[in-house]
Amino acid sequence: MSTPLLELDKVQKHYKSNRSSFLGKPSYVKAVNSVSLRLFEGETLGLVGESGSGKSTTGQIIAQLISQTSGTVFYKGSDVTTFTNKQMKAWRKKVQIVFQDPYASLNPKKKIEWIVSEPLVIHRIRTKVERREKVVEVLEDVGLDASYLHRYPHELSGGQRQRVAIATAIILNPEFIVIDEGVSALDVSVQAQILNLLKQLQNKYKLTYLFISHDLNVIQYFCDRIAVMYLGEIVEQGRTDLIGSNLKHPYAQALFSANPTVDENKTQIVLGGEVPNSGTPPAGCPFHPRCAKAMETCSSFKPSDVHLNQTHVVRCHLYKTIEGNSKDTIEEAIR
Repeated sequence: MSTPLLELDKVQKHYKSNRSSFLGKPSYVKAVNSVSLRLFEGETLGLVGESGSGKSTTGQIIAQLISQTSGTVFYKGSDVTTFTNKQMKAWRKKVQIVFQDPYASLNPKKKIEWIVSEPLVIHRIRTKVERREKVVEVLEDVGLDASYLHRYPHELSGGQRQRVAIATAIILNPEFIVIDEGVSALDVSVQAQILNLLKQLQNKYKLTYLFISHDLNVIQYFCDRIAVMYLGEIVEQGRTDLIGSNLKHPYAQALFSANPTVDENKTQIVLGGEVPNSGTPPAGCPFHPRCAKAMETCSSFKPSDVHLNQTHVVRCHLYKTIEGNSKDTIEEAIR
């Protein structure tokens, strides 16, 4: 079996809170809590969940923009957290990130040529003339041309700015890109154009994507696999073509039932209560206070990952692993 391109193993990210606990001890916000994921070369994994679930924090940990509190990030079997500064700089050429708001992520004082060529300058790649040629090449790849070289970000539309952000991400020929809400700030018609562009670039550059979004329609259209996140944990993951009609976790069922549809017979599951405070998450399953199917064990014991088949994994006490299924069979099943 081939090694996953990228793997998270029980990754956690806890932030120290300004408030102390009842006994005066420091308290922590558990933004990401024991997340394990595997991504294989050439696929697109969609990470979905409501605001505050830890999606963006997970993406930033993968790109090592922030460091995890515990757990390990592996890239092609190598522990990224043990890299030297030299190794990390070389690795950063392979992993890029596209942010939600291109106007905020692009330097407003610099022209497009400077912005897109900056990664080449930082890594001392090519001569000045060759850099301009490369910038023009990647701009054409994202649907722009040389006339944009001397423009500023404020002179572009939202879709054009996002194309520039994508060009900046691909100019180093990366292998993996985190797309953090990459189309949520765009009009629906522009969203479709950007999604189709990302697919074209994925084929041309042999890219692997982690696609973070709260838009379930976009996730189902664009992604090969889906991972559902709740209160810092992955509660369910599986192939898009199978999981959409066969969701098992009560939270995932409720989340997808709220997705707008023309099906008049579809019943929306309305959850009671509020999302718990991530600084003081419930004991046992974090979803049990809002779950209509909660059992006594749910409030006492945290569930483990249950492998229902070769691609479908759920973290819930309602299910048991089917014999012969494990995480080691996922790579074979998605091919």
